Amino acid sequence: MSSIVTYEFDLKWGVLYDQPSDINRKMADEIETFNPRVPINKKWFNYRFTVDKDKKHIYAKIDIDKKGLFEKELTESNGWEHIIDDMVIHRLKDVFFAINLAYPGSAHVFRSPVYRDGCILPTDFSYSSDISSSVYSECKWITFESLSIQQCWDWLTSKTNFLLFVSRTSIDRALFALSYESIANEDMYIFYILYGIEAIYNNGSNKEDSIMEQLRRKCQFLLGQLPHKAIKSLNEMYNMRSKLVHGCSNIYKCWPSDDCEEKEFEVEDERQYMITATGILLATIQKFIKANANTLVETNKVELK
Repeated sequence: MSSIVTYEFDLKWGVLYDQPSDINRKMADEIETFNPRVPINKKWFNYRFTVDKDKKHIYAKIDIDKKGLFEKELTESNGWEHIIDDMVIHRLKDVFFAINLAYPGSAHVFRSPVYRDGCILPTDFSYSSDISSSVYSECKWITFESLSIQQCWDWLTSKTNFLLFVSRTSIDRALFALSYESIANEDMYIFYILYGIEAIYNNGSNKEDSIMEQLRRKCQFLLGQLPHKAIKSLNEMYNMRSKLVHGCSNIYKCWPSDDCEEKEFEVEDERQYMITATGILLATIQKFIKANANTLVETNKVELK
């Protein structure tokens, strides 16, 4: 019996913001030539992509040689299929994270089928970049870098520990925090996105400064002067986080209800705060990628190293 297992994904791809058609074509062309080497249980595999002519489907394929993939040989009875299924799907999410760094808001995949050796799996694949797409369309004061998908993937795999399960450095923590956008819950995402921003900007280089003062000073160096609206959004977000931490704000129930009432603050305001914070974090990480750096230091000046 062959030890090769083939996974195929028919990904329903949606670009959620209005990009110029030439950018869409450039992104689709990049994806088709993008063959990332991806680690799966200490072995390396290549994902291969094709995009349909209407740019609405991405087809992904990967061949796994399960022989020697584990320390001891696994059989169908002890569930090797599900273990590899999870590895393959989780690594594809890593790949789409890199795409979203190059083209913020573009890596949005609706629930799509996954096949193993031609048989559909009970699980599916999805990846959300809904908040990033709003950043691109609403935060006009942010200038995003022109990065390639390969450039972002190479940086993730060589300058950070993003492919590990647990973060180890400040840039890892920022990246892991941003990854929660794909399952963003309005309450919890507030914690993660501010955690990511503080992991980079609140590094204790000047302990006399407040968090907001460090943010303003270092952001001005990397991203330019933050507009008053952005500063206001961050302040409101910190206030919101404080209310949540101290049990003073209403929250959503774990499972949804059709007749639930709105929370005490305006949902649209809350979303705008998260969009602003996500934009700052995305644009900051892009600066790290462009500089091929993984550390922000501040002595007499702010630098990326």
